[in-house]
Amino acid sequence: MNGARFLAAKKKKVSKRAGKKGGRNSVPVSSRGQQRKAKILAAATQLFLKIGYGETSIDAIVEKSGGSKATLYSFYPTKADLFRAVVDSIVTSNESQELKSLDNVRDTLVVFAEHRLRVAFSSKHRALTRLIIAERERFPDIARMYYEQGPLHSHNLLRDYFEILIDKGLIDIRSADEASEFFRGMLMHQRYIEQLYLNASQPSEEEIGVRARHVVDRFIEAYHQSDSS
Repeated sequence: MNGARFLAAKKKKVSKRAGKKGGRNSVPVSSRGQQRKAKILAAATQLFLKIGYGETSIDAIVEKSGGSKATLYSFYPTKADLFRAVVDSIVTSNESQELKSLDNVRDTLVVFAEHRLRVAFSSKHRALTRLIIAERERFPDIARMYYEQGPLHSHNLLRDYFEILIDKGLIDIRSADEASEFFRGMLMHQRYIEQLYLNASQPSEEEIGVRARHVVDRFIEAYHQSDSS
């Protein structure tokens, strides 16, 4: 019995030490810890997007977020881990919702298009895209994560939705993959290229709405939608 109590107590101590130990997969055990982690992530995001990965130091992140290096490293053991967390946080927040509604195909596609345009034309997304391109050789895994959770994710959402519409006989499309590429290609028009390379002005909400409706209407016309209800 005494031996059993000893082993149980030992396991409890080990468990407590493991819970206190930081690392890539550690989770803050208090709301204060969560707030501290969020401040570190926010500070790193601002600095990475503004001056780049190479020019951003851990000291600068600590100074901007407050706290200490020990606290930062308890959440993010390396600067690269913090960079991955920043990219994942931005991409996850920009994800489109799954397309399901069959009540009005046009409206569903317009909402999707408007969301993608807002993301693509946002200053944060432009800065992130430039950063990913600049660091893709140093961090090919992060570039792939960005691609898979961003552009590829959007492509797959549209492809799956078009496949549903094909099965329901609502639109006439030979290839859902091809249709998704066509739709997204029309959205990323000349102004996006100008924004990415020339830092052109961000379109207004009205301009985004006009562009989204135009693309959807041209898409429906090209693929002979038979019934939108």
